[in-house]
Amino acid sequence: MGFYLARRLLTLIPVWFCVTLTAFLFIHAIPGGPFDTGAVRPPETEKLLKEHFHLDQPLPVQYGLFVNGVFHGNLGESLVQRGLTTTDVLRDRLPTSMTLGFAALLVALGVGFPVGVIAALRRNRTLDHVLMFAASLGYAIPNFVLSIVLILFFGLKLGWLPLGGWGGVRHAVLPAVALGLPWAGLIARLTRAAMQEALTADHVRMARAKGLPRRRVIVKHVVRNAVLPVVTLAPVLVAELITGSLVVETIFGIPGIGQYFIQSVLGRDYSLMLGFIVFYATLIFLANLLVDLAYVLLDPRIRLE
Repeated sequence: MGFYLARRLLTLIPVWFCVTLTAFLFIHAIPGGPFDTGAVRPPETEKLLKEHFHLDQPLPVQYGLFVNGVFHGNLGESLVQRGLTTTDVLRDRLPTSMTLGFAALLVALGVGFPVGVIAALRRNRTLDHVLMFAASLGYAIPNFVLSIVLILFFGLKLGWLPLGGWGGVRHAVLPAVALGLPWAGLIARLTRAAMQEALTADHVRMARAKGLPRRRVIVKHVVRNAVLPVVTLAPVLVAELITGSLVVETIFGIPGIGQYFIQSVLGRDYSLMLGFIVFYATLIFLANLLVDLAYVLLDPRIRLE
C-alpha cells in the first residue's frame, strides 16, 4: 500500500504541473488585462502595479513565481481587490460551498442509486421505462435551468422555500436539488446497467442455486458490485458538484466561492482564477487517489500492487 501511494503521488506531480501550466497560459491568453477597466490612471501608476504583481516579467518567470508561492502556501493575491488573497476566499467561503456540494451529493446518490436499483429489478417493465425516461430527462436539463424552474415553482408560486440566500436547511434545499438532481439521472443509469450485469454473473447464479434468499443475494452480491461504477464516477462527480455550484451559488445568492470566481473571470483577475483552478485540480487528484483505495474495500479481487 505504501509503495502504491508513493508511486501515485510521484505520477501526479508532472500531471499537476501540466494542468497548472496549461491553465496559466490560457488565462494569460485572454484579451485585455486586469487593469483595462477604463479608469484613467497615470502611466507611472500602472507601471508600479505591474511591477508589484510581476506582470512586467516574462511568462516563464511569472509561472515560476506562482509555483513557488503555491509551494509556500500562497495561491496568489487578487489583482483587482487589493489585499484579498485566494487563501482568504477559500478560508471564508469554502465551508459554504462544501456544505452545498455535500448536500447535492446526498441528493444525487440518495435519488440516483435507489432509482437505478429499482429499475434494474423491474427490467423492461413499465416502471423501468418510466424511471429511465425520468433519469434521462433529469440529466439533460442544465442545473441553471433547473434552478430557475425550482425558484419559480417552489419559491414564487408555492412559497414553500426561500428564493435564495444562506442561513439554514431550508435555504439549502433548492440549490442542492438543482445541483444534484441532474447527476442523479446519470447515477441511476449507471447503477441500472451495473445491476443488470451483476444479476447475470456466475457467482450470483451460484448463490441462487444454493437457495439463498433473493433479498440477501441482491444486497450482498449484486448491489455491492453495482457500487463500483458509481465509485468510479466519484472524482468527476465531486468536481462537478463543487465547480457546478459556482453558477448555482450565483443564481441563489449563496455566499460561496462562486461569487468570487465569476468576478475573477469577468475582471480578468489572473491570480484568483489561477488559484481557484489549482485548488480544484488538486482536489480532483486527491479524489481519484481515494477512489483507487476504495476499490480494494469494495472488491477484494482488486489489488493495488
